[in-house]
Amino acid sequence: MAVLVCNVGWMEHYQGLSAGDTIAGGGSYVKEEGRGHEVCNFAPFKKRLYGYVQPPGEKIDIERIGAESHEDSVGGVTVIWTATRPTGGTAVIGWYKDATVYRNYQTFSAIPAVQRQNGVDGYWISAPLNKGTLLPVDERTLEIPRQVKGSMGRANVWYADKPESAPIVKRVLELVGGNRVRSSTKKGSKSNQDQARKVRIEQEAICLCSAHFEKLGYSVESVERDNLGWDLEARSGKTLLKIEVKGLSGDAFSVELTPNEFNAFSELSPSYRLAVVTNALSSPELYVCRYSKEKRGWVVDAAVDGTLEIEIKKSASIKCI
Repeated sequence: MAVLVCNVGWMEHYQGLSAGDTIAGGGSYVKEEGRGHEVCNFAPFKKRLYGYVQPPGEKIDIERIGAESHEDSVGGVTVIWTATRPTGGTAVIGWYKDATVYRNYQTFSAIPAVQRQNGVDGYWISAPLNKGTLLPVDERTLEIPRQVKGSMGRANVWYADKPESAPIVKRVLELVGGNRVRSSTKKGSKSNQDQARKVRIEQEAICLCSAHFEKLGYSVESVERDNLGWDLEARSGKTLLKIEVKGLSGDAFSVELTPNEFNAFSELSPSYRLAVVTNALSSPELYVCRYSKEKRGWVVDAAVDGTLEIEIKKSASIKCI
């Protein structure tokens, strides 16, 4: 299987620039212009994706990924997209399977609307829409070392065709071939709603959430006893997520936060997550919520148009002194 690794600037959705989804990194052009041609790499057009990367020189050396010298393109390539995370480290952000890679820059005969709005007139790589995967931000945990033997150098295009590159390529292809789904287990319970059952629900929720983030490549530590406003801290490289976990016995997504928890929630930090586990003792489902600057509100990852409705309640603690 031919593999090509392409490094671009960091974004959340790559469907054009917006107030809540700007581009970071990606080289001097992005710094000077505030945009890059890769900003539309996952914007669908007529059931296809069109990707941009800035290769060294004026061509992509497609012979190194299986093309003949007289060919203008090569198909059947797995293109791995990487970017530098805001906290550091080059991570896999997604991929195109069964992609066509062109030797020369291709211009659109009719520029799609999103590309036109973002000043993009062409592409280097194309793939079927259903063969493209963009990882959610929290799942971008597989880092590729830079400027070490057998790995990526400074160039944005890496052919990964050296024998010493094989271990890295193997890890990347394992990620591409895996299934990323919300964790789910079966565990029956007919206990009454008592304090012991509430403790079990919270423990199940904590365990499920920890396992979910560990599966994504984070190291997870419980800070429940520290009264910080969140229960878990998940680390991957320089990235630190602060996760408040809520467990529910039923399937209705409705939770309450203590004042301390709500203070952390209200900061709208990009590192804060609210993890809610429904049906914790029967058929648990994990929902991870984060604040989206693009939508200017809290969203539920993996849910269709999932957003949070927040009702602020006032309370008081009164004592006689």
